[in-house]
Amino acid sequence: MTQPNLAPLFQNGDANKLTVEDQPVHGWYRFVLSFPAHLVRHYLERFRVSPTDWVLDPFCGTGTTLVECKKRDIPSVGMEPHPVAHLASAVKTDWSIGGFGLITHARHVAEKASARLAQQGICDTRVYAPTEVEQSGLRRLPAEAMKLLLRGSISPVPLHKTLVLLDALRAEEHSEYHRHEMLALARALNTRIGNLHFGPEVGVTQPKVDMPVVGAWLECIHAMGSDLAMLEGGCGTAQALRTAPTPEMSAGTWNRSPSRR
Repeated sequence: MTQPNLAPLFQNGDANKLTVEDQPVHGWYRFVLSFPAHLVRHYLERFRVSPTDWVLDPFCGTGTTLVECKKRDIPSVGMEPHPVAHLASAVKTDWSIGGFGLITHARHVAEKASARLAQQGICDTRVYAPTEVEQSGLRRLPAEAMKLLLRGSISPVPLHKTLVLLDALRAEEHSEYHRHEMLALARALNTRIGNLHFGPEVGVTQPKVDMPVVGAWLECIHAMGSDLAMLEGGCGTAQALRTAPTPEMSAGTWNRSPSRR
């Protein structure tokens, strides 16, 4: 087997970044220092791993190895003790739900969260100035939980909106879409809602006084639903589902291909 020459790829600053082609599923959630999908492919090809083999990743993190194996119909097993990373790897290897169903259900949750915010005089699609919202009426995490956050990592108004959305999600925790919806919220918090900056180290960037939280979450849901539709074989449907929503709509992980279950 001819081995791919990946030396130029690993010598530049983009070596650890996802390519556009690798965004589906891998992009649902990943740590800033996660190794990229093309590195996994390189070693799968180098060691000539086939669908008749098994791959073990004892520290699977957010599931890069497991996802790449699943895309290549290679059975794999991963282990991860961290609850958020475990959720990410478990969700990213679960392609059993329909993309359209996920988006439909998420819009139902979004409507409930937006209605609850409206009752409090807050519109998610509007970005408020600090003086426009009564800070004393905003929800906060318990004191012990707040101590776990980097100071300034999320502003008070987006945090309040996130907790209201989280209530709506927890009310639907028995739904088949719940884990995917929770992972989408985790991604939105890290990439859009919060003030985190991922460098080689995690830090806090210029604070956002406010952000459309429900809308940011729905954007992540639409990307996830599009990828699921693509995996189901409906490219046209996938493109339609990836369209951004309108403001008004605001310990072990097993991976086996469907043919082997």
